[in-house]
Amino acid sequence: MMKDDSASYYDSQEFSELLEMYENMLSDGSSVYFDSMDIANLAEYYSMNGDLDKSDAVIEYGLRLHPSDSDILISKAGNLLRRGQKEEASVIAESIQDTDNQELLYLKGIIELAFDRTDTADAYFTQAVEMSDDDPGMLNDIIVKYMDNRNYDLCQKWLDMALLLSPESRNFIELQADLFFDTGQSDTAIEWYNHLLDEFAYDTYYWEQLGRIYYEKNDFAQARECFEFIEAIDPENKSARMMKASCIFCLEDWDEAYKIYKALLEEDPSSYTLLYYCGRCLYETGRYEEAYDKFLDTLAMLMLDPDVPQEMFVELYAYLANSAFRTNRSEQARRFLYEGLALDPDDEELRQIASEILPKDENDLLTK
Repeated sequence: MMKDDSASYYDSQEFSELLEMYENMLSDGSSVYFDSMDIANLAEYYSMNGDLDKSDAVIEYGLRLHPSDSDILISKAGNLLRRGQKEEASVIAESIQDTDNQELLYLKGIIELAFDRTDTADAYFTQAVEMSDDDPGMLNDIIVKYMDNRNYDLCQKWLDMALLLSPESRNFIELQADLFFDTGQSDTAIEWYNHLLDEFAYDTYYWEQLGRIYYEKNDFAQARECFEFIEAIDPENKSARMMKASCIFCLEDWDEAYKIYKALLEEDPSSYTLLYYCGRCLYETGRYEEAYDKFLDTLAMLMLDPDVPQEMFVELYAYLANSAFRTNRSEQARRFLYEGLALDPDDEELRQIASEILPKDENDLLTK
């Protein structure tokens, strides 16, 4: 989600033509000469887009053209690191003799970070930045790497340096806001995101971050406003609609929440989450017959997903038992109650339901 202060090279006409030339070469089976930096840029482009196999293929082609080239070997080591092969990446990095290459120093830094040797990593990063004459792109990469690695103190150290060098940089201001967000400094993060919105009012990322903060602070009205701004800017943003529905649900406006969940479910009928929340809204408004059907459908979907946590089944069984009981399905209510208790005998909600729907002697046996 980070923003660059200038247009990315990978969005440029120059790179588009380079990519087209390379992919045309692949499609017609010819051989075309590319210089080593072009190869490294193509490899990085594919890596950034999550296609490491294509990136590896570019690198191998490049090494046939330029055996032992530093930039291409740096790309190869970077891909190994992305695959979690840090020892192999380290071997390649140490084999490169280009000691004045700032990208090599940066690579060695991230390899050291992968081994949790932060002091050595920081030393390499310092050398890389000094060699780059405080290049903002290099500073950005180091800050993001520390943030991804949750080395928040070092992240702040480098951000302080970056903001001192480029106090008006949108990218560094955003990174600082994100760091405040990640470290739970909610009020300060709100100030920084609002500062960004003063100038970039249509950036949905900043509205989303603010919405998440307000939601976590249980300020659901403010959070709802943020997600409504996103909807106004990007009407097709389903995530914003889902979060707005969550805010409305937490504000207990069940009818309004149901309208949104129902519309989203029509667009994505395979979502058991949406189906469950439709059932919850119906349940809360006393429409127990419809709620029961929704909960049954939700259970059928959950059974097909092996990764559903047990807690969700327990919660669903409680609502199924209650809905069944309220619609005069006594046997089904007992079955769902016991299904839930088999998963969690101490669940308070299920215990409460048991006290309401079971005969006293049977409930007494449960409590012993």
